[in-house]
Formats: sequence, C-alpha cells, structure tokens
Amino acid sequence: MGLLRRLEYIFVPSRRKMEKHVDLKEIFCKRKDDGYIKKIRTAATGCDYSNPDGSDRQEALEKVKVGDKVRLIWDASSGANTVYLVRGGRAQQLSMPDCFGRLSDKIAADVTRWLTHDNIITAARVVKITGGTHKNPKLGCVLELTTYPGPEKKK
Repeated sequence: MGLLRRLEYIFVPSRRKMEKHVDLKEIFCKRKDDGYIKKIRTAATGCDYSNPDGSDRQEALEKVKVGDKVRLIWDASSGANTVYLVRGGRAQQLSMPDCFGRLSDKIAADVTRWLTHDNIITAARVVKITGGTHKNPKLGCVLELTTYPGPEKKK
C-alpha cells in the first residue's frame, strides 16, 4: 500500500469501509513437460481498475515481464468464476497489491470447471505486454494458458 493510501486508511474511517477482504485459493501447476492438453492465448482483463483492497493494478503490471509465470488465484468460496492474475513466484506471499488483472469471465469459467470437474490444472505465463506508449498509456498483457491432466485421485 502506498504511503498516501496508508494515511487515508488511518485518518479517513470511510476508506476502511470501502476495502473488503477476499478469501482466495491458488490454482497451482508445476508441470513443465510436453504432456499438455492444449494452449490458449488470452488477454488479461481489468488491468485499468483497482483491486478489491484498493491497490492499483497498473503499478503491479509495470513490474511484470514477458516470460514471467503468473499465479492464478480463484475465490472458491464465493461461487463466482473470478480468477485473479498475480505476479510473483510461489515462494512469495500472496498479496492483492501484486494482482494486475483477471481472466475474462468465459476463460475463468472454463479454468474453474476444468479444475473442479475435469481434473485439469492450468499454468499461465506472460507472452506479450501491450500499451505503455504515448498513444496508448494504459498497460495490458497477453497470457498463454497451458492445461495439463491433474494428479490421479486416490481411492
């Protein structure tokens, strides 16, 4: 959280009410082999907006580079098909200020259905950064989602 936002949080009580807590789960995939099912390219959506905790997604997207792995974070408790895109490695603690966007509703519905019903896990990485020019100052990115068969269920 930036210094200004932190001061607003401390001194402006209404600011605390605007922020909300989100309970998240990570869709974890450490597969790297060629045994993937399919690959999909999709643009990140919502990169222009703020996160539920008030942090700026454009600030997080400035730190993302082509080739970076992206953590897929799903709010499983709400029943919604929202999958957040978070930068940073597995060892890094999850935090909403690292979120730079989300998957489109259709792709997110597919990813959560694959995970919950079809036992298919999804990995994501950045393949292109868009924007950041004088003509188009807002940043965006294109992701490559790779799906793999999930681990065998124990009986």
